[in-house]
Amino acid sequence: MKKTVTRRVFIASTLLAGTTLFLLPQGKTTPINIEPFKVLSAVQEVLFPKGLKAPSASEFGATAYLLNVSTHPSFWAEDLKFLTYGAELLIKEKSNFLSMTPKEQDEALRDFVNNNPKGKNWVSLLLFYTLEALFSDPIYGGNKNEVGWKWLNHNTGQPQPKKMWAEEIA
Repeated sequence: MKKTVTRRVFIASTLLAGTTLFLLPQGKTTPINIEPFKVLSAVQEVLFPKGLKAPSASEFGATAYLLNVSTHPSFWAEDLKFLTYGAELLIKEKSNFLSMTPKEQDEALRDFVNNNPKGKNWVSLLLFYTLEALFSDPIYGGNKNEVGWKWLNHNTGQPQPKKMWAEEIA
């Protein structure tokens, strides 16, 4: 079965390392700044690095999933604000975070969690969405190639969604 990639997922997966980019989500008038998603992506990779038995954050598309669902009108605006705020705060405190080695990033993130009053809650919320990406249906942009399900030998429920977002019932 051929899977299509939405424009948002494509942009998120190919341009995260590029220049500052803004998306205008459907039905919203406020653009989303992609810049904090670079930080979120790096932190997700610290939480789920390559080399574990579990798939890495980049392997299961954690950031693409978060960008995709955060543009939907049902996504809690306060969560997006807090995720963005935390990413900006981390960069303010650890300005070279994105250029650090994975080990240095891990140490910097631990320091951020232990010494910033909101750091623990921020990482907890990001971990929540990262785990959601790992186990969600691939139609939402995460769990690429069903790697999360395969990792746990999970049998999916049937039928699986055919559309990304459920239609409202009149």
